[in-house]
Amino acid sequence: MVDGYWTMVKVTTSPEAVEAVTGIFMDVGVGGLEIDDPRIWQEYAKNNRYGEIYPKIDPSSLCTSVDIIGYLPGDVRNSDVVTRIGERVLALSEIGLNPAPALLNTALVEERDWAYGWRDYYHTQRIGERLIIKPTWEVFAADANDVVLDIDPGMAFGTGEHETTRLCLIQLEQLVRPEYIVYDIGTGSGILSLAAAKLGAARVVACDLDPVAVKVAQDNTAQNGLAARVSVHQGSIAGIQGKADLIVANIVTDVILDILPAVTERLVPGGHFVASGIIERRRDEVALALEGAALSIVVEESDSGWVCMVSRL
Repeated sequence: MVDGYWTMVKVTTSPEAVEAVTGIFMDVGVGGLEIDDPRIWQEYAKNNRYGEIYPKIDPSSLCTSVDIIGYLPGDVRNSDVVTRIGERVLALSEIGLNPAPALLNTALVEERDWAYGWRDYYHTQRIGERLIIKPTWEVFAADANDVVLDIDPGMAFGTGEHETTRLCLIQLEQLVRPEYIVYDIGTGSGILSLAAAKLGAARVVACDLDPVAVKVAQDNTAQNGLAARVSVHQGSIAGIQGKADLIVANIVTDVILDILPAVTERLVPGGHFVASGIIERRRDEVALALEGAALSIVVEESDSGWVCMVSRL
């Protein structure tokens, strides 16, 4: 391994294949996932609240392709794992998905370039009625009722800009109550855990399979002064003992389906499960699985092809 360097892996694909490609990345251990969708940038540019500067959008690029970007440690540009990623992306056509243009690119980058090069495009934003997502390097004058999260996503997923994260944050604002115990599965930067704690949860347990994400989430927890109430560990829901009032999982559909038995085992009667990262075409599949797990859907919201479901045990 080349210390201090990472291999950036970028797959350019169709909007309908985004979730599947993300699942491939997670399956082979690619970390620091980023979804670069021109439609998202255009939406923010239209609803600019704080005077941010966003990349110029070419109208011809909208709804044509999306870049899925992730990182592997060291120089593995010519490795078997990269070859497997390319093969599996092309094979998506065999299950009825169109992965075109299905372009795979790699590049060797320095760790610092990866962790900080995107900062020019990440700015303070308001989500829901009270939540303020603020980069640690910016200054923001909060109102008395604002709940401010200081976030440095570093190399982990979770800035609040992606639809799946925003949908979760809005639901947490409605659901979290004082003294709640909350589990955050696939925590990424820790943004959902921090939101739950600052909204009043007594204890939050977060987990992620990616060790880089765990470190970033732990740093963000300390930055927000929440280490006493938020614990972060590497692993899955299987490693969490006890019951929760609320479980949130902002991950891919296949993982949501896989963890449902563990979710129902760990929810208190009447507890809520917030599941996001569900692509619209798999909405009915997830709804059926929730019903089979004795979870009743009580709220459902969607944004730009992504669905968030809140169910109750």
